[in-house]
Amino acid sequence: MKSQVRLLTDEELEAAASIYTKVFSETPWNEPWSMNTAYARLYDISKTPGYIGIGCFHRENNKLIGFIVGNEEQWANYKTFYLNEICVLSNIQQAGIGTSLLTFLTELLVQREVKEAYVSTERGQGKPACFFDRKGFIIHESRILMTLNID
Repeated sequence: MKSQVRLLTDEELEAAASIYTKVFSETPWNEPWSMNTAYARLYDISKTPGYIGIGCFHRENNKLIGFIVGNEEQWANYKTFYLNEICVLSNIQQAGIGTSLLTFLTELLVQREVKEAYVSTERGQGKPACFFDRKGFIIHESRILMTLNID
């Protein structure tokens, strides 16, 4: 598939929310996303300092087919990037779109002198963990992700 990867504009967040809603409402996630909640999530991420949004667009019709959003973060002596979301339309997953998005992101992070990127993904979902493993992400033994449920 011929595609173009570039930075997302604020106006393209609605198209990203549409993809997000479709993908994460399907198997294996089956989460109850709506356009409103998906847009609110992506909008909030986009307004966080250090925001970077990258989109992959179909060359023939310029439609968004996948994206990455996240935030650059400053630490004591280096910068990191938290990859909040990566999302590709289900019917074209495994066609190299995610790889193209990560390649663009990596090149951008090198230019910005970011030393590390990290992501949190579901255990046992198979495809996401395997994808990140193939792309060089490793389980960092000194870090854990902990949650607190607030009722």
